[in-house]
Amino acid sequence: MSGARWLWEHPLLRIEERFGPDGERRLVVHRGAFVAVCLHLIAEGGEAFLMVRQQRPTAEEPFYEHPAGMIEAQETPLQAALREVAEETGWLLAPQDLTLLTPQPLYPSPAFWQEVGYFFAVRKEVPLALLKAYATPQLRQRGKEKVELLAVPPSQVLRLTRNLQTVAHTLLYYAYLGAPYRDLSSFSPYGAG
Repeated sequence: MSGARWLWEHPLLRIEERFGPDGERRLVVHRGAFVAVCLHLIAEGGEAFLMVRQQRPTAEEPFYEHPAGMIEAQETPLQAALREVAEETGWLLAPQDLTLLTPQPLYPSPAFWQEVGYFFAVRKEVPLALLKAYATPQLRQRGKEKVELLAVPPSQVLRLTRNLQTVAHTLLYYAYLGAPYRDLSSFSPYGAG
């Protein structure tokens, strides 16, 4: 694009200045592509989403998120999704376990980020004992990164998360595969209902 120039580069992202369609100067942040996987565990007598709870530098309280991460060089989105689930949860899934929830990647914030995301889902039948075990946070260490795995009942997911990507991913899951319980009117990310 004419008039574009790189302002700053870092191993995790690059910032470019370019002119928008209206002729105004804009900043565009390039970060690559990510995957996220919604893990819906179903047992006779219960169900939950297996979520990652981790501290992020933007807030004091930890975030509840679906397993997610960046796509590495030479990786397909499906390969990245399988790798991220294995790294964050210890679960080894097969390609056929995953369902892609959108026909093309989505831009979480196209006015600023060039980053795109691929959203997957897994619906797995598991023993009730496994859901009960994940009711207590399970600590996983990935190098320096500490995450906790936690089974979150479907009725609590949107109440607990403050990550817009996780909210959107959960709603994509419900739109594609149906809500685990049918009355979504009780959902409120603000704690009511």
